[in-house]
Amino acid sequence: MKDRLEKLLDKYWEGETSLEEEKELKNLVSLSDGHLEEKEFFLGTKAIAEQEPVLFPMPGSRSLIFSKWMKIAAVLVFFLISTTVIYKMEMQRAEKEAYEQVMQEFALIQTNMRKGTESLELMGDFKHLSTTQEIFNIKDHKE
Repeated sequence: MKDRLEKLLDKYWEGETSLEEEKELKNLVSLSDGHLEEKEFFLGTKAIAEQEPVLFPMPGSRSLIFSKWMKIAAVLVFFLISTTVIYKMEMQRAEKEAYEQVMQEFALIQTNMRKGTESLELMGDFKHLSTTQEIFNIKDHKE
């Protein structure tokens, strides 16, 4: 019995025993007079196995609520930023469109001013003539 116990202990510490051999080892250790350390060890493992497992609350349950709010906040921030960017782009487009329209109006004014100054240049040829008599070469005949 002692040889079998020693063999099973060696096998157990090497991690090579089957479940049946472990049961036999526990039984042999409890019946033997020596091997106090092994008896304490197996009694400790038996006590641990008999304890009811303590259920701790899952740490993820609180984080799930937190993560839901974080997702909602992230979506809101995304929409806020995208709305701001779209608004700024729309304002820039409107400013550019207004600028182009003003430049077209200035071009039209410039064209009309050029036409007006061309007709004034024709009148420039007659500026040395200050009266109608000079224009039509009317001579006074006072005789």
